Amino acid sequence: MWFMFPEGTDRISVQLHEYFPEATDKDGREYFRAPDHFAAIILDLPGFKTAVPPEGAPPDLPQTDPLRDGAIGQLGGQVDALKLENENLRAGFAELRALNDDLRLKLHEAETEVKNLRTPAEPPATKK
Repeated sequence: MWFMFPEGTDRISVQLHEYFPEATDKDGREYFRAPDHFAAIILDLPGFKTAVPPEGAPPDLPQTDPLRDGAIGQLGGQVDALKLENENLRAGFAELRALNDDLRLKLHEAETEVKNLRTPAEPPATKK
């Protein structure tokens, strides 16, 4: 959407996006383009208004595409679901790893006990 700068203004910042003059008419008025979703914010500022750009100005920004925006929203939801699944899988992996470590310790203790049982006991030392 095209907007006209108020007199004495040569730039604007909207939600961390800066806009500068992109076209000037024969009377010296300056114009800029910004996405439609910023229109309410820009038009609330004193002196800013929508405008028809002068001849030779670049084409307006493309309009929103509901199909594309819907696909982006859907993909964002899928990414969030995959992130949650990944976190759950990592938590499950950590639990299994802890269980594996516990079982290895128990196996080592059992092997040590079996080894001790198989080793013949030395007769007790006699006192002289």
